[in-house]
Amino acid sequence: MVERADPAKPGFKSGRLVGVLTAVLVVMSLVRVQEGFVGRLESVVRLVGIDPRGSVSVYFYVYAASAAASRYVLSYIVGALIGVVYDWLDRPSVAVLAGMALLVGLADGVVAAVDTRSVVVGAAYVFVWLLYVPLFLRYAEDEPSQADGPVRFGEP
Repeated sequence: MVERADPAKPGFKSGRLVGVLTAVLVVMSLVRVQEGFVGRLESVVRLVGIDPRGSVSVYFYVYAASAAASRYVLSYIVGALIGVVYDWLDRPSVAVLAGMALLVGLADGVVAAVDTRSVVVGAAYVFVWLLYVPLFLRYAEDEPSQADGPVRFGEP
């Protein structure tokens, strides 16, 4: 039987760690502005004529948790896509992989920097995406090699 490698698997594994780290970054960014966020939301709710009674704080924590979960899922998927594209390009040099991760990190970092108004936070996102490269290479080495030939089902 021919052993086939899944090109997305190292990307999934690496993307998960990037997802955890970017989730931590997004929660830290939100906690940093929590007071202003809750204050603005509370004033909007009062303008509508509703008494918030602490529910605005609960909304903040739900929002922070959903933002963290979204960051994790997004990084998980993008990490897998980078792995598939890298395999589709017939596993070129590490510079190409680093370029793809840097491109994603720069896009992610620019959005984060604009959103948080902090270049440091944006740079942290870029750094986290660059961590993807050594993780991917480590996990890619553990994968069975890509082999040509028929795949036979039902054989051990």
